[in-house]
Amino acid sequence: MNILKNNTIYAALDIGSSKIVCIVGKYNNNGEMEILGYEYKSTKSVKKGQVMDSSNIGDEIKKVVNSAGKKTNTEISSVIVNANALNSKSIFLKGTTEINGDQIDDLHIKSAINNSGIYDYSEEYKSLHEVINHFDTDSEKKIINPKNLYANKLSANIYQIIIKKNYFKSIENILSDVNLNIEYLIASPFASSLSTLIKDEKEMGTICIDLGAGITSVCIIENNSLIFAGGISVGSNNITYDIASGLTTEIESAERLKTLYGSVFSNPSDEYEIIDVPVIGHEKNQFNQINRSHLNSFIKPRVEETLELVRQKLKEHNLHNKKYRRVVLTGGGSLLEGIDEFAKIIFGSQVRIAYPSNILGLEDNIYKPQFSTAVGSLLVGRENQLEISDFFPEKGDKINKKGIFRRFYRWLDHYI
Repeated sequence: MNILKNNTIYAALDIGSSKIVCIVGKYNNNGEMEILGYEYKSTKSVKKGQVMDSSNIGDEIKKVVNSAGKKTNTEISSVIVNANALNSKSIFLKGTTEINGDQIDDLHIKSAINNSGIYDYSEEYKSLHEVINHFDTDSEKKIINPKNLYANKLSANIYQIIIKKNYFKSIENILSDVNLNIEYLIASPFASSLSTLIKDEKEMGTICIDLGAGITSVCIIENNSLIFAGGISVGSNNITYDIASGLTTEIESAERLKTLYGSVFSNPSDEYEIIDVPVIGHEKNQFNQINRSHLNSFIKPRVEETLELVRQKLKEHNLHNKKYRRVVLTGGGSLLEGIDEFAKIIFGSQVRIAYPSNILGLEDNIYKPQFSTAVGSLLVGRENQLEISDFFPEKGDKINKKGIFRRFYRWLDHYI
């Protein structure tokens, strides 16, 4: 996918469950992405990744995009958009072709890809990412590119993530109504990993967990390749609602309590730290008093549930058997005190909290975990993972992702 051009301006749009973000950037002559400007605003039109108010979301997007365009003196007509992983399905494929001792060429590689069944998914879905994790030959495993090798048999090991077509069409329609085209669609957890993982983490294998407001998403990157992406419908907002319900206070007050005093763990001194809790429906001067341990009693169970559900998601695809020694937490929920230590217990791995990086021009306002997805979306064009399109004759000049069938028929025209 190394198809982005230097000095060309790109815009990334993140339609999240708590905010809408637009970041504008370009690749300089050194091949580094540089942020030119950004805008964001809170939204209540999206809940758990699902648009709840289609009439209002368009106006919100338009305001954010227009403001980002004005700040960067750019007319934004197309955007890189991330797709939430709740609407996705992961498929692990293996395609094999006989070589009979010949030298492997492009036709053999494409034959292995075609034999994987990569075109057989339901019409209700659209392919989002198709990544060749590695190739195998007779005795050699995990080959990056087998071209020009000699073998009797060639296998392509492919990871494909597909999304519901209606979900895509809804996003496409919302953006079309405000005169925006989708330049590229990227899975949200994949975008977060691009802005947060360092080189060694991408190579050695790392679980990246984005603790968003409405959705917690997860992906695994290994050998610089996307191994898995998925999501669960529990986010940091669930903690806020638990606090609001348990303490009979307003959601805004619950969010403030969580941010200022909340922790996954409690210590003996928390029993003596008293917190004022505004009483819902009463005058602003009326409060209940609780200790910090009582507040934390609403937080720990939800965090445990969230991380266990992520672990279960990996287990569904037999990814729990492989011991990944590194877990990276990002997203706004990662700022909760003690969550990294708790994740160490759940996953039995080293854990760190990650801020967006790998990009120039990050200002303090967006140098925060809750902007990892938006920042990472700008970096999609510089990744080294092998996508299916890398093995087709026409790569194209644009970042526009062509339908896989269209690429397949271009291949047929080329070879038959």
